[in-house]
Amino acid sequence: MKIKFLIIISLFLLNGCQAKAPLMKNSITFVAGPSDFEHNFVFKNNWPLCGNFYDSDGNMPVKRKTKYLTTDNTCRVEPEGYVPQQIIIEYAPWLTYQEQVKAGLGNVRSFFNLDELPRDKWPSKEILHAYADNIERKKMASIDKLPSTAWKHIVLTPPKEVEKYKYQVPEGKGNRSRGKNIHYIISLNPDGSYDIETKLYWVSKYQEKWN
Repeated sequence: MKIKFLIIISLFLLNGCQAKAPLMKNSITFVAGPSDFEHNFVFKNNWPLCGNFYDSDGNMPVKRKTKYLTTDNTCRVEPEGYVPQQIIIEYAPWLTYQEQVKAGLGNVRSFFNLDELPRDKWPSKEILHAYADNIERKKMASIDKLPSTAWKHIVLTPPKEVEKYKYQVPEGKGNRSRGKNIHYIISLNPDGSYDIETKLYWVSKYQEKWN
């Protein structure tokens, strides 16, 4: 009886410790894009602070401060571990890359055919930057002309996903102190509908050999 009693006490203490164990913090990331390769979308730049928008020097590139996002479709919400109450994604159909090039809205490389020129034949940096700024302004002005009815919106509620994955752990091993990452995959369909899938990852996956 004494051994049985000790076993019951031990199980009670073990379960109690598990119940009181601190939950890991959650980080949020999302990616939104067309469900096929024939369409393209633009986004209003009202996303939360995205850590991946900064360059290697910690600066926010000018193009990431624009009214619309034309090349970025992924966000790593900052600061790490911050869970916003809502994320609103507003999007509209837009020209494919080939259509942008034909309309003179492609990037500087396509405008000057830089891939076909030797490096010493390229225009000066000042000219390249001036043309890049001009193309960006033309893009923003063109998107401004889209009718209000073209814009659709999606509302994400990360706290609900945090609750959903509250006691789940990502596959494999990871750095528990960094917590887990809830990742939204948003597929935009040409008819205006969309599909959302969520996946769970480690913020910092375990590596057998660290550099």
